[in-house]
Amino acid sequence: MNKLRDKQEEPKAEPEKASKADTVRMPGSFISVLNGSFLTKDNVLGNMSFILFCAGMMIVYIAYGYHTERVVRDLDRTGTELKELRSEYITVRAQLEKQEQQSQVAAGIGALGLRESRVPPVKVEVTERELKKTRTP
Repeated sequence: MNKLRDKQEEPKAEPEKASKADTVRMPGSFISVLNGSFLTKDNVLGNMSFILFCAGMMIVYIAYGYHTERVVRDLDRTGTELKELRSEYITVRAQLEKQEQQSQVAAGIGALGLRESRVPPVKVEVTERELKKTRTP
């Protein structure tokens, strides 16, 4: 009925096992990387400047990562210190405002033997003429 399906269902031949030459290439190339003999080939020597550039860029990238981590730690430490200083500032400001209250000042000068004046201050006005009379030449 379905000839296309019948053709596809034909048994396929098993793939041949890899030859010894294919299995030898992988360990041989791996060994050449391990002992460094691949660096003596002409194509590697021709691209040595690019390889050194890539190695330098990797070193710079790693150093930049360490630098960034150090900056983040410094920012975190500075932020913590800023929070502590801000809370200390708020505490000191609250204490100062309490000490500046008129009742606190009156109690403080009472210990010195002074008392609070109940008479309001008076503005003294002096004219230019009176001022000249009081000056000595």
